Amino acid sequence: MLKNRKNFESTLEAQLAQWKADLDVLKAKATRAKVGAMVQYDQGVDALQAKHDEAGRHLRNLKIASDDAWEGAKVSTEKIWTEFTALFQASAKTP
Repeated sequence: MLKNRKNFESTLEAQLAQWKADLDVLKAKATRAKVGAMVQYDQGVDALQAKHDEAGRHLRNLKIASDDAWEGAKVSTEKIWTEFTALFQASAKTP
């Protein structure tokens, strides 16, 4: 179980880092956007940043969870990951 746990946590860490890079790209686009679109980008980026921060908190909690609590923390973390992915995909479609 420990190997699976470490592999899962490493995968999440890599995904969180990738999302950070993707957020930076969206922030750069928001900076270059026209005024009307800038508000829309800013709102989307703010929502993504909040969800990214939440995902980071869940990952930290997952990493410190006891063996007994780890499965529950994993389910909770996977839920946040799914929410972030959906939010990011929706935001990426913003012109």
